[in-house]
Amino acid sequence: MVQFSLLAVAATLVALAAFVWRARPGNAINCWFAAFTMFVGCWTVGIAGLQSGTYLEVWGRFTFAAAAFIPAAFLAFTRCYPTLSRWPSPTVIRSTLVLAAIFAFMSGFTSLLFYDVSMTEQGLARKPGSLYVPFALYFVITFGGAIALLISKWWHVQGLARAQLQFLGSGVIISGAGAISANLLLPLATGRSTYAWLGPSFGVVLVALVAHAIIRHRLMDLRLVIHHGLAYALAMLLSLAPVAVLLAFFWPRLSSHLRRGELLIFLAAIALVSLLVPLTKDLAERVLDRYVYRTHANYQRIVREASQVLTGVLELKVLLPFLSRTVAASTEAEGVGIYLQAGPDFVKASAERRHPEGRFESPERAPASVAELLVETRQPLLAEEIAREGPSDGTRLGWQDLTRLNWSLVLPLLSKNAVIGAIVVGPKRSGDPFYPQDLDLLMTLANQAGIAIKNAQLYAQVVLVNEYIQNIVATIESGVVAIDPAGRITLFNRAAEQLTGHSSAEMTLQHVSALPASLSEPLLTTLDDGLGRTEPDVDLPGAGVTRPVICTTSPLRDPAGSVLGAVAVFSDLTPLKELEIERRRAERLAYFEVLASGIAHEIKNPLVAVKTFAQLVPRRQGDERFLDNFSRIVTREIARMERLVDRLRTLSRLSERPRHSLDLRTPISEALEFLQAAFDEKRIAVTVDLGDAPRFVAGDHGELEQLFLNLTLNAHEAMAPGGALEVRLAATESAAIVTVADTGAGVPPELLERIFDPFFTTKQRGSGLGLAICAGIADAHRAKLRVANRTGGGAIFTVEFPLTAPVTAPVQA
Repeated sequence: MVQFSLLAVAATLVALAAFVWRARPGNAINCWFAAFTMFVGCWTVGIAGLQSGTYLEVWGRFTFAAAAFIPAAFLAFTRCYPTLSRWPSPTVIRSTLVLAAIFAFMSGFTSLLFYDVSMTEQGLARKPGSLYVPFALYFVITFGGAIALLISKWWHVQGLARAQLQFLGSGVIISGAGAISANLLLPLATGRSTYAWLGPSFGVVLVALVAHAIIRHRLMDLRLVIHHGLAYALAMLLSLAPVAVLLAFFWPRLSSHLRRGELLIFLAAIALVSLLVPLTKDLAERVLDRYVYRTHANYQRIVREASQVLTGVLELKVLLPFLSRTVAASTEAEGVGIYLQAGPDFVKASAERRHPEGRFESPERAPASVAELLVETRQPLLAEEIAREGPSDGTRLGWQDLTRLNWSLVLPLLSKNAVIGAIVVGPKRSGDPFYPQDLDLLMTLANQAGIAIKNAQLYAQVVLVNEYIQNIVATIESGVVAIDPAGRITLFNRAAEQLTGHSSAEMTLQHVSALPASLSEPLLTTLDDGLGRTEPDVDLPGAGVTRPVICTTSPLRDPAGSVLGAVAVFSDLTPLKELEIERRRAERLAYFEVLASGIAHEIKNPLVAVKTFAQLVPRRQGDERFLDNFSRIVTREIARMERLVDRLRTLSRLSERPRHSLDLRTPISEALEFLQAAFDEKRIAVTVDLGDAPRFVAGDHGELEQLFLNLTLNAHEAMAPGGALEVRLAATESAAIVTVADTGAGVPPELLERIFDPFFTTKQRGSGLGLAICAGIADAHRAKLRVANRTGGGAIFTVEFPLTAPVTAPVQA
C-alpha cells in the first residue's frame, strides 16, 4: 500500500513538473523548477522501488543519484525567481551542479555513499560509506542556502510576489524538513532507513501549496483551469462517502453472508445507484417542470442575450415584441403586455397572450388607477403582495383593476428616474408565485428595457426630424453644403448640384477644398473660429457659368458648445440682379421722362421771353428803352439756362471721379465754414457735433462737400431768421451716420417720396435739382439718403455711409 501511495505522489510531482515546463519551455524559472520537481519525483520513485523489497541495490543507487541533484536544481531556481539575484553567481551554480553530478556518479558506480542495502523486520537498512557525511553536508548546506535566499527575497518584496514566495517557501520548507529528517539525518544517526517511506510523503504538502499558489496567486504566471467535469466527478465521489461509511459498518455481516463474487456485484450495484441518483433526479425534475409549465431560467444567459438586443436595436417594432417574448419565455406567464406613456395615459404598444384559455387581458389603455400607482411608487406592483398586506385606500382601486385584468405583476419602465411605460405580466401557468430571483431578473430586464425604449423613441424622433430636414433641403432653391470637423462634405443638396455643377455622389465625403473658393473658404473659416458670417455678393463658378450668390455660413455645435462642423446656405442672385437691372432701367426711363419734362419746362420759360422780344425787334428797332430791356432780359434768361445746364452737367458726372478713403468730418466742416456768413446774416444757430474720432469712408472730397453744402443750404433756405441747425456725425460698427436737422416748415407727408426727384421743389424759386444732386452723390458713394419730419417741426436729413479702413490718399477739392 505504501508503495502505491509513493508512486501516486511521484506521478503528481512529475505531472507538476511537466505542467510548469510546458507553460514556458524557454524560461529559466520554469525550467529549473521543473528540473527540481522532476528530481524530487525520481527520488520518490526510487524510495517506492526500495519499498518493493527487490533490486534494492539498483533502487538505492537510483535514489541517491536523483537526490544529489535536488539541492543544486532548487538553488538555481531560487536564484532566478522571482527576479535574478547576484548571489549565487553562475560559477557557484555550475559548481553545485558539478558536485551533484559527482555524487550521482559515485552513488551509481561505487560504494562510497552507501552499501549493503537490505530489508529487515524493522524495515529498510543500509550502511553509510565514506562520502555519506560529505554528501549530507553538501545537501544540507546547498538546500539551506537556497532556503535562506528564498526567505531573503520574500522579506524584500511586496504584494503578489510576496504571497507567491510565502506559499512556495512554506511548501518547500515543510516538505524539505520532513524529507531531510526522515531520509538523511535519521539514517546518519541510527544507521537505519526504517522511515525512508515517510520523507517522500511530504511531497504532497509541496504539491498542495504550489497548486494553491498557482490557482490563487498566479505563481510563475501559471494558470490552472479546473474544468466542470472534474468538479462534477469530485462531487459524485464525495456523495459516495456516506455509502462507504454504511458499508464499513455492515461489512462484517456482508462478508460472512455473501460470497466474493456476490459481494463484488453488490458493491458495484450500490456504487452505480449512488452515482445515478443525481442524474435521475435532474431528469425527473425537468420532466415534471415541463408537465406543470414550470421554468428554470438561465438568468445569466437571458440577461446577456437581452442586453445584446436591447443595446443594439433602435426600432420599437423590433424591440417591443422581443421584450414580450423574453419576459413570457422566462416566466411561462399566461400573457405579457407592454404599455408606453402617451400624454396622461399608458397606451398598449405590444401584447402576447400565450394561453388562449387564460383570463389575461390587455386593453388598449392601462387603467388610470394602476398607472397612477406605478408613477407614484416607481416600484413593481405585485398583486399577491398587495392582497397579502391588505389593500389600503390608495391601492384598493389599483388592486381591483389588477385582479380584474388578471395582472399578477406590473414592472415600471424607467428613464431618468421617470416612468415612461410598464410591462404587465400575467400569472405563471404553473401556478407558482413570482419568487425573488424572478423579480430580480424581470427588474433587470425592465431597467435595461426602459433605457432602450427611450433611446428608440428618441431615435424615431431624430429620424422624423431628419426626414423633414432632408425634404426641406431637397426642395428649397438655395444650395446647402455641410461639412464635418475634418472638413469632409456630409450634405450636398439638389440646388447645390445645380449651382456648382457637381453631383452629390461626387462631392459627398470629399474635402471641402474641392469646391470653389467662394464656398470653401467661408466654410473652413467658420469651422476654425466658430463664427457665422455672410458674404453678400460673391461670384460662384459652375457649369460653365459664373453666378453672383449670397452665402451665409454657420457653425454646427453640440450641447456643450463644441464645433462639430459648419453649414453654408447660398442663393443665386442672378434673378435679383436681373430684376434690379430692370428696376433701374424703369427708374431711368421715368427719371429721363421727368428730367426731359423739367428741362422742357425750365428752358421754355426763358425761351418764351427771348422769342417775344425777338419778334418785336423788327418793329421797335428805334426804341432804345426797348432795346435796353431786350438786352438785359435776354442776357438774364440765357444765364438762367446756362446755370441749368451746369447743374445738369453736375448731375451727370457724379460717378466719374475716383474714390479715396477720407475723414468724413473734413467735407462737413468745409461746407459749414462756406455757409457760416449766410447763417450769421440770418441769425441761425448752428450746432455741430462731429466727434473726436475720425470716420473714414470711400468717396470724393468735392462731391461730398457739395452734398453737405446742398443739404445745409436747403436747410438755410427752409428756415426763417432766428432758426436752428443741428449737424451731427455718429458711427456704428459698420456705418457713419450724418444728420442735418432744421427748424423750418418741414416737408408735407404726401411729398416725402418725391422730394429727391429732379425738378421737384416746394420753394417758389427753387430749381428742384439740389436734393436730386444730393441723392445722386449718395448713390454714387453707396450711401443711403433719407428724409423725415421732426416732431417739434422742421425736417431731418440722414445720410448713412459704409465705413472703410483708413488709407492715406490725396484730397481732391
